[in-house]
Amino acid sequence: MESFRNNLLRAAAVITAAASVAAMLTGCGDEVEPEPEPAISQTQPAITLPPETTTTETTPTEPPPPVEPDPLEKYAEYYEENNDFVGWIRIDGITHSNGDPWIDYPVVQTVDNDYYLDKNFDKKKSAKGTIYADYKVPITGLNMADNVTLYGHSNKDGSFFRHILDYQSSHTDTVNKAYIINFDTRWEEAQYVIVSCFLTGIREDQDDIPLFEYFKCRNFDTVEDYNYFMENIQLRNYYISPVECEYGDQFLTLSTCAYTISDSRFVVVARKVRPGEDPSVYAGLYEKNPDKHMPKRAR
Repeated sequence: MESFRNNLLRAAAVITAAASVAAMLTGCGDEVEPEPEPAISQTQPAITLPPETTTTETTPTEPPPPVEPDPLEKYAEYYEENNDFVGWIRIDGITHSNGDPWIDYPVVQTVDNDYYLDKNFDKKKSAKGTIYADYKVPITGLNMADNVTLYGHSNKDGSFFRHILDYQSSHTDTVNKAYIINFDTRWEEAQYVIVSCFLTGIREDQDDIPLFEYFKCRNFDTVEDYNYFMENIQLRNYYISPVECEYGDQFLTLSTCAYTISDSRFVVVARKVRPGEDPSVYAGLYEKNPDKHMPKRAR
């Protein structure tokens, strides 16, 4: 009996095992749970980037400052003798009987326009003075005024600027042979051609038009400044000049005492010869100006 019972138990066990295997193969009709997706790692793999290219901003560089030219060797001894020496003026067309020019002098410049009125080149007392440049704009190897004014006494012995008065001549002989002025600085040789010669008073009551303060016309910062200067020197000009001028040109003005009326000045204005220009083309072309304006007491 017990043997029969054991056989039944074994048979049941076999049937149960077979059922389990069938369930595993068929899913037993239930929905099969999908396998979970692999978890995404919170730590992402490192991404290798190409090396960063650094861009260096280029700052525009300013051009180096201009270098002052070397002084001319021929004037070295004058500068050694007097450090106020800035140049030399010579007018070849106005000469002594022996042919030497009357005007052939060193030019100085200092901190005012009074010092050299009564001192010679050696800084010693002298009523004849020295030819000096207006002090407001220092003359250097790199810079000078658009219009440099030189002052000199009209000495009775003919020295310094006395023979500037020769341009007051009633004819054109003087200006047509002495229309070129040589004015060198310590650093540059240069020539100037005469544009205007005129007489002017230094007081308002000497004329019936506004006083022309030519000595204040140093730099032409605007076209209007330049036009004012040109209009006034041409209005008073003793001559009709063949020399053309334009804004941007450089000028030289010579000033000395005149005696046509008291407290008056005779003034000569010249334009710097441009690069490549031949100043000889102006020879003989100056004519008298019949309509020049004169101070009312000189008419």
